[in-house]
Amino acid sequence: MEEKTLKKGERYYKAGKVLWVVKQGDTLFSKVLGTYPYYAELTLSTGENRCTCPLGGDCKHVAATLKAYENGFYFEALEKHAELYPEAVAMEFLAEVPELALDVTLKELRFAMSTDESGSEAARIFRRALKLVGITKRTEALHVLEEVLDEYGHIFSDYELALKLEDELRELEAGL
Repeated sequence: MEEKTLKKGERYYKAGKVLWVVKQGDTLFSKVLGTYPYYAELTLSTGENRCTCPLGGDCKHVAATLKAYENGFYFEALEKHAELYPEAVAMEFLAEVPELALDVTLKELRFAMSTDESGSEAARIFRRALKLVGITKRTEALHVLEEVLDEYGHIFSDYELALKLEDELRELEAGL
C-alpha cells in the first residue's frame, strides 16, 4: 500500500471513522465511515485486502483498519461464522459493553443522517440508540438524540415515522 494511502488511513482512524474491527484468524474485517459506510477485509499474513469502496481495496479504509488493529482497537473472534457475518460478531461484542455500543451507535447515527436518503437506516440506528440509553442511563446522549430527531423531522417532515420516533424518545426520557 502506498505511503500516501497509509497516511490517509491513519487520519481516518484518528478521526474515529473506524466503527469496529473483528479479527478472525489472521484476517481483519471492519466497517469504516467514508463517503458511505465501507466494509474492508485484510489478511495480515499476505497483505491481501479488499473493500466495498469504489477502489475495491488498497485504500484508506483498509489502511484505517490496519491502523485500528495496530492500536489494539479490535475484537478477537473465535467463531467460524465471523468471516460470513463480521458485523454480527462485532455487535455481539458491543452488546457486552453497552457504553461502547452507545458511543459507536451515536457515531453511526450521525453518519446515517448524512447518507441515508430513505431515513430507514437512520431510524433503525436511532431505535438502537434509544435502547442503549435506556440500558446505560447515559442521559447526556439524549441531547444528541434530540438533535438527530430535529434533523430527521426536518428532512423527513412528511414521515409519520418521525412522530413515532419522537414519541419513543419522550417515553424514554420520562422513564429515566
